[in-house]
Amino acid sequence: MQDVWFDEMDDAEAFVAALDEAGYASSVRREMFAGEEDDEDLASVVAVEPWDAVAADLADEAGGWVPPEPDGPPAPVVPLELPTQPKRLKRPRA
Repeated sequence: MQDVWFDEMDDAEAFVAALDEAGYASSVRREMFAGEEDDEDLASVVAVEPWDAVAADLADEAGGWVPPEPDGPPAPVVPLELPTQPKRLKRPRA
């Protein structure tokens, strides 16, 4: 199953109609991006099953976008070298 994202609900509905005509199973849901405050301006996500080149072409024609697949496992996290004590900004008094 692959998710195809649309900015407009009308585009998503047209894409679902094209998928139904081509014999694909699909479902639509609304998603809010992180930090989004406008309840009316939600992205539309169409889940497509099965995902193949024809479905990808239909998504491209309808103006949808597919998030890229990650290229392998995430990079390992390297621990930062933190100071063991605060830095002294002034010389100590003698």
